[in-house]
Amino acid sequence: MIGIAVFPAASTLGAPGPTTPIVTILTGKATVIHALSQFDAAEGVRLSADDLVRTGKDTFLRIEYEDQSSIELGPQTQLQLNYPAVRKKSNRPGLYVLEGWVKVGAGKPDGADKAAFAAIGMEVTDMTGVMVLRAGGAAGELFAEQGSAHWVDRDHRAEPVTLKQGDFLIAAPGRAPRLEPRPSADFTAALPRLYRDTLPFRYNLFRDHVVVPENAGAFTYADVESWINAEPSIRRQFVSTWRRKADDPAFRAALDRDLQKHPEWDPVLHPEKFEPPTPPRAATASPTAASQPDPALPHPNH
Repeated sequence: MIGIAVFPAASTLGAPGPTTPIVTILTGKATVIHALSQFDAAEGVRLSADDLVRTGKDTFLRIEYEDQSSIELGPQTQLQLNYPAVRKKSNRPGLYVLEGWVKVGAGKPDGADKAAFAAIGMEVTDMTGVMVLRAGGAAGELFAEQGSAHWVDRDHRAEPVTLKQGDFLIAAPGRAPRLEPRPSADFTAALPRLYRDTLPFRYNLFRDHVVVPENAGAFTYADVESWINAEPSIRRQFVSTWRRKADDPAFRAALDRDLQKHPEWDPVLHPEKFEPPTPPRAATASPTAASQPDPALPHPNH
């Protein structure tokens, strides 16, 4: 396995900027994948845009920004991090929930942009207040705890839905989204315990206290398999980000084994298949044969 440890950029380890995320509450274990490295999350650690965050079975993790926007991850959750108040400007949204529980607080963003995030098959845009999402597979349940938001089907198979405070939306593949006036009993029973509390804003406690990530090291294919095999608009980014991982024999073998799930890796693993064909060489007459007289013709001396 490649022994590369890439720590977060120096700007995230120094004085935080307005869009610098900081881990402010952590119970249990969580890991962060940054570029080619993986490290353990800890209170006070600065994160970076596009970091991949994964929580354990009994974990609660809160990430805060200076403008009081926040992201709370429940148990067994995976997301790709970004500043919630930045709207999607491409086919790959910034804050993306792969699976699990996420509670997003819009905070007090500057400018006209409102909070937004995405999950498999859906986007939540124009958000104010607090939204709670449970994502599993291609299905999702969204609760508007405070404020309002727009739910959008990323495949454009269903009409957008506007949620107001207290609304509960259920979305599943092949079915029209269903809007209810309150969360389901199952959703309420499974809600992470700390989601029921209004937590204090702790960003300033860590503003001037730099915490260096611990246990940094390389990650395995198993650590990122769900991202490499995610929906196309998400997984394609990792071909360039993790290209050097193809030099790791074990990582490369796993990529090759599951190539049908991520065909965009084929040119990296098998570049010879994508080289232009060599043009055939033109046939030329043999000079020896060309110099021999035709036996059917009379000899010039006769």
